[in-house]
This record gives sequence, C-alpha cells and structure tokens, in this order.
Amino acid sequence: LARVNDRTEHPDRPWVVEEIRNGRKQWVYYGNYDWWDMLFQQRRPVQQHNISLSGGTKDIKYLVSGAYDRQEGIQRAHPDVYNKYNLRAKLDFRINRWATLSNNTSFFSSNYKSLGDGSVDNTIAYSARHALANFPMKNPDGSWLYSTPYLDYKIANGRHILLNEGTHRNVDRSNDFSNTTRLVITPFKTLSITGDFTYRLYQNRNTSRSSAMNYREYPDGPLLAYDTGAGMNQLDEVVQTRNYYSANVYANYDETFGEAHHVSATAGFNYETWSSKNVSVAGINLSSINLDDLNLATGSPTEGAYGGGQNEYALAGFFARINYDYKGRYLFEVSGRYDGSSRFAPGNRWGLFPSASAGWRISEEPFFGNAKDLVDNLKLRASFGSLGNQNVSSYYTYMRLITNNDFSNYTFDGSIKGKYSSLGAPVASDLTWETAQQWDLGLDLTMLNNRLNFTGDVYIRDTKDMLTDGMALPGVYGADSPSMNSAELRTKGYELSVSWRDQFKLAGKPFEYSVGFNISDYKSVITKYDNNPNKSLTNLTKGDYYVGMEIGEIWGFKTDGFFKTTEEAQAYAKEVDLSYSTGRLTGGWQAGDLKFVDLDGNGVWGVGNDTVDKPGDRTILGNSLPTLSYGINASIRWMGFDASVFFQGTGNHYWYPHGEMMPFWGCYSYPYLSYLPTDFLGKVWAEDNPNSYFPRARAYSSSGGYLSKVNDRYLQNIRYLRLKNLTVGYTIPATLTKKAGIDQIRIYFSGENLCYWSPLKKNSKYVDPEAAINRSGVNNNAYYPWAKTFMFGIDITF
Repeated sequence: LARVNDRTEHPDRPWVVEEIRNGRKQWVYYGNYDWWDMLFQQRRPVQQHNISLSGGTKDIKYLVSGAYDRQEGIQRAHPDVYNKYNLRAKLDFRINRWATLSNNTSFFSSNYKSLGDGSVDNTIAYSARHALANFPMKNPDGSWLYSTPYLDYKIANGRHILLNEGTHRNVDRSNDFSNTTRLVITPFKTLSITGDFTYRLYQNRNTSRSSAMNYREYPDGPLLAYDTGAGMNQLDEVVQTRNYYSANVYANYDETFGEAHHVSATAGFNYETWSSKNVSVAGINLSSINLDDLNLATGSPTEGAYGGGQNEYALAGFFARINYDYKGRYLFEVSGRYDGSSRFAPGNRWGLFPSASAGWRISEEPFFGNAKDLVDNLKLRASFGSLGNQNVSSYYTYMRLITNNDFSNYTFDGSIKGKYSSLGAPVASDLTWETAQQWDLGLDLTMLNNRLNFTGDVYIRDTKDMLTDGMALPGVYGADSPSMNSAELRTKGYELSVSWRDQFKLAGKPFEYSVGFNISDYKSVITKYDNNPNKSLTNLTKGDYYVGMEIGEIWGFKTDGFFKTTEEAQAYAKEVDLSYSTGRLTGGWQAGDLKFVDLDGNGVWGVGNDTVDKPGDRTILGNSLPTLSYGINASIRWMGFDASVFFQGTGNHYWYPHGEMMPFWGCYSYPYLSYLPTDFLGKVWAEDNPNSYFPRARAYSSSGGYLSKVNDRYLQNIRYLRLKNLTVGYTIPATLTKKAGIDQIRIYFSGENLCYWSPLKKNSKYVDPEAAINRSGVNNNAYYPWAKTFMFGIDITF
C-alpha cells in the first residue's frame, strides 16, 4: 500500500519488507486494501454561478439570465465532472397601442465526462466484484494486476485500470434549445387574440472510448493485454436528435355587466408535432490512444456496430373555456378539449374531454356578517374534469411492425450471418385514448388577517380505457397479447395544506416567521381487467393486474425466525415439503436457515395455484406505494438574518431488495464482493450469534437461493423523513452597500439532503430510501450514491 524511505513516519504500521531500489533503502507495507476508497472519493466540490439583467422602457422590456454549474464526481484518480450551462432571454415589445410582440429563448447545455466502460453505474457495479481485500491494484514493478493464477475471474473486472489510466473516456452531451414567439392583438378592451409558435431542438451526443488494458499476472512477468470486450480499441458515438414544433391560436374575451356579472371565455386551436432520429456507429483499431475520432479508425466496423431509428407523432386539438361569476360570490366554469393523435388509427384518433367546476365564496354572503372580522376568505369548490392520455408503448400502435434480425449461427457465405424478418405482435385496430375522469371537492380558508391559510381537497379519479395488455391469446397462437383499452382503475385520495405567517417586534425590530405543512395520500384499485380472469399472480411484477388489485401490492411469504439447530431444520423439512426453493442448499436445511411458515397448513411450502384465490403460502405483505407523502417548511427573518428549512417525508411503503443489490445483501449476493458493508459480518448468523439479522452464510442465496423469495423478514419499510434543505443567510444593511453603488449583498449557506430518518437505516445504511428501487440489468448491483451538499454563496444586486 505504501513505500517510504523512513518507516518512522508511520510507526503504527507493520512494515515487513525491506527493499533496495535505485540504491536507496525503502520499507514496504502490505495489508488489506480498501478498494472503494482507492477508487472513489467521499467529498467533491460543487459550484454554481448565476447572473441576470432586467430593465426596459414603457414599450420595451427585457430579461437576460445565465447560469453555470459544475459538479465534481466520485472517481478518485480522474474525477468525473458534470458541467451545466443555462441561458434565457426574454423581450417584450409594444408594436402599437393594440399589438404586442414577445420572444422567449432558452438554451441548456451540459456535458458529463467520466472514465469507465459506459455509464458510471456500470463502473461501480463491475468493480464491486472480484477485487478482494488481499489484492493490490498494482504489482511492485508498477504494472497493473488484472489476471492472477489464484482467481478464475478478473480482479475488479479491470475497472481499476479504466479509472486510473484515462484511456477509457466517456462524454455525454446534451443540448436543449427552445424559442417561443407570441403576438397579442387587442382590437377591443374586452377581446384579445393570441398566436404563438414554439420550436424546440434537443439533442444527446454521447461518445465512449475503450482501449487495451495492459497488465502482468506477477511482478516482472510478461506484459499481457486484454484487448477484447471492455479492452477493445474502439470508439462508439451515438447521436439522438429531437425536434418539436407547436402552434397555438386562441382568443380571450373578458366583460363585466353592471356591477355583478362577470364573464370570460377562451377558445382556440393548437397543433404540435415531434420527431426523433437516432444514429449510432462504432470504429475499431484507432491509430491514436489520445484522440477520439472515427476518422482514426483503421479497422472495419464490427457487425452490428451501427444503428438508427426514427419516430414521429402529431397532435391537434380544439379547446374552449367559459367562466362566469356573480359578485365574486358564485363561480362557474365549463371547459373542454377535442384532441386527435396520430398514434391511433384513423377513426379512433379523436377524443372529447369535458370539464366543469363550481365555487361558492361563502365569506362574500351578506349573512356572513361579523364573521368577516375573523375569516378573510371561505370558499367551497366542486369540479369534474377529464383528461386524455395517448402515451402508449409505440408511436404506431395500429400497425404490425416488421423487424429485421440475424440468424445466430447460420451464414450464406461462411462469414456474413443470414438475415430474416419477423412480424410483430398482433395489434388492436380500435385502440384509442385513455381517459382519466376526476371528481373533486375542495375547501379554501383564510383567517386572521391572512395569517392562517388552509386548503383541502378530496377526490375520486376513474381511469377509463387503460392502455395495457389486452385479452389473453391461446398459447398456440404464438404471440403476445396486443395493447388494448382493456382495464379501468379507481383512485381515491386527498390533499391538505395549512400555513401560518405572522410577525412581531423583537428588540424593536420586526421578526417575521412562517410555518407550513402539507400532506396527501391516495389508493388505486383495478376495477376492470380483461386479461387475467383467473387472477393469476404469476406476472404481477411485470405489470399484470387482476380485478380488485391495489396498485403496488407485494405478495410474499411469512417467516418464523431461524432454525436453532440442524435437527430442528431437518425435522421441519420432513413435516413440511420445502422443495419449492432448494437452490444453493447443498447439505439441506440447517441451523441458521430461515424458517418459512406453511401458512395454508397443507404440508407444502409454495405458491399453490399461484392465484389470488389459491396463493399457497403467500399473502400480501405490504405495498410499494407510500401510504402518505408530506412536507414541512418554516422560515424566519430578522435584522437582516434569514433562515428557512424544508423537510420531506413519506409514510409506510415497502421494498424487497433484488438479489443482486449488493449494498444490502453483501456476500449473500456474491461471495467475491469487493465492497463489504462495514460490520456486515456482525449481522450474519453463527452459533455464537444466533440473534443476527441475516441467516447463516451461504453464497448466492439472495439471487438463486431462498432469500430471493419475497418474505416478511427482509421486506424493507422505506418510509423516511429527510431534511431536504436548510438555508441561512445574512443581508448586509443597505446603508453600507449603497455607498458602493450596490443595492443588496446577501451571504448565505445552503445544505441539501443533510440527514434522514428511516427504518431502512437500521438494516442498511448504504441504500438511500429514495433510491431503493430494483433496477434492470447490471445496475442492480450498485448505483451512484446520494450526496449531501454544502453550499456557501453570495448574492449581489446592482
């Protein structure tokens, strides 16, 4: 780990080897290697810069703002860096007394530079295996250690080489340009006509470079090279371009009749279209290891090293709204949209979505009388609304698409693989809009001279004609079910918020303060589904439903601790058939194994018919959706000092870690884990540790053994309360800053994600509750860790 000239610099270390290098005595310390700290760093700098200018005259007003953010990442030797740039410009111009023109332009650009084979999550995941603590990154001669005779696998999959040599470079670039031009004509005081046009171009351009990894299996041995896979001399480039156009034309009418009747109306038309184009290509055997350009590729592209793809859709719609109120006391609104989408077949493209609402400001009634001294505003609201959803899995849902494929092993000339075409799954010709209809009842209350505010809503939302898998097809048909409008969903929920704002004198100066709280909850239940008449539980995790299902249900097994002795385990295995999960159980059930309960008492542990009516020993253990979401905010301001705080939280909801979630399962996922959680072995069952959290040590038991079966012991409650933001600032008195021509100077500190409280912390402090999701592919293993952010800054206003 270290080589020094004088071992007295670190007398606590066991210096065990003395070497003579270049005529100088050196002491070498060999010990256990902390691979995480060798590859990644804990602290990384962040900076943000913002500037804005605004001004104008009676007829011309302008606003220009820009921002730059830089965040350094966790990679230690060559930190990954994220740069973000924002620019916005807005101009309002009065042409004459009845016409105005405005233009709003925004530009966003970012680039993320990192080292590794593809994404940084890929680098973390692959380095988390095979880098055992007794392996160094390098041999004493300075060469990389990658392959060794003592291990069948490659150390850290070579990710330590990728992160240190700098020849595996990734750059992810994003650009987003948007421009909106709007013309407003007001021929009469009560009538205005507006037309606007928006163009948006957003593009992702990603490059990924890899090169050969040179290493030695032992010091001063032959220099070897890994030059396939992640070590291939190759450059990949991917460009994704999106174009969006939108146009709106609408008229607004606003008139008051007498002193009591107020009418306003809006009617118009909008059109939008979106298109995408993807291009990807790879070149191999580049002539330079330092430059990344496809012109440097000297070898023929590998088969499948290029790709494309393009899509487009269009939307058109008519909309209208009419509002009426009487003395600001009785409020009515009727609105509607008539939308068409190119994603559906002709004849099914258009949908009508009406809405209506009514409000009663009780506080404006004559009978309210003296209560007005206490209540500033009391309004009762009721509404019905409908919205359409056209986001289905394909842009061409009514077409059976043809896909070109390669034969895996068949060629016509001995080198080029044969081609064939396949017809996509059947389609539903009558597929159309999904509709969400919501009934809402609300109350708005303001009291005590606007110091106390309360808003409450309860609602029922019915999702009609849900876009999901249609009726099940016979197995002999040989195709998946088409997407259809085959399900319905009912959601019931509420939203409440209350806030208090006031001030008083403290030391002769006004002390302003505020506090607020909001909470919401909902429950969604499937009321109709055409594709699962037997209420099968087989594909629930893949998006299947059944009638009566609450969205987010988690089915699993009940457990009863660990077997205390091997005799007890084997006796139970004779009493109850435990063959449902025998993977990774060489030697059978033993002391320290998890005991699963035969819930239905039939002497067999399993899933029965795997249906809701006959689920075997499975039952509903919890729900993946939070029972509630809430937030708390507060602020104070006094004598130039200000402070604000924001807490965010959720109620009970649950998550069962995927078998490859190494930050949770540790060595139960892989026995050759690189990053072992601190004090993990203290949680593992042993004869002298029978009250442990995890069962007896057994490799792969979370991915191929019984721990992969969802159960109540390892189902995690991921409710949390997080200190999301804390900001403290001080504004220098204007009497001092004005002398320097400065309107205001404010110095502040801001912290993000400073701490959180969650039951998950007890079982795994390495998995953040907001990141506790099961990812697909290799990224299940690890993910970019959540960070606390401490920011010190200054705001200057001229």
